[in-house]
Amino acid sequence: MKRKRKLNHHKPNHNGINRKTGKRVPNNRALEPGDGYKKNKPKKDISVDEAERRDLLKQKRAEHANLVRQDWLRQRQQPAKPCCETDEDCEAKNNWLMKQLESIRCETIVDTETGIKVGRVIPLSFERRPDVWPHMRHFAKVAKEAGYTRHW
Repeated sequence: MKRKRKLNHHKPNHNGINRKTGKRVPNNRALEPGDGYKKNKPKKDISVDEAERRDLLKQKRAEHANLVRQDWLRQRQQPAKPCCETDEDCEAKNNWLMKQLESIRCETIVDTETGIKVGRVIPLSFERRPDVWPHMRHFAKVAKEAGYTRHW
């Protein structure tokens, strides 16, 4: 049978925690100017070239952020595509989604304003499924009629 021996090559402390006890070990280093642990270290002087380079980087980052934001706004302002082509497809999808919702366990939450428990809340994990979220616009009405509420 193998015996558990102390590993002599391991340090007793790691990341400020004693390996044996599991308790935090205090760091007793002196914070004095001569030991390299100064509280307020003087800022380094940067050259003119370095300052220009940093300004140029800031400008490029700002331009890139504006381009990304404009692209995002352009996508948000596009009209939503219809998820179901006909009303029959929409009804069939609503029936299928209702069966899926009834087969999972729904959440019960406490309303923070009134303190009343609200049951049969549609879980976010269900709403965010890729086969569900495009249809939530029309399925939410059907679920509300069946007694379900959404998470917000």
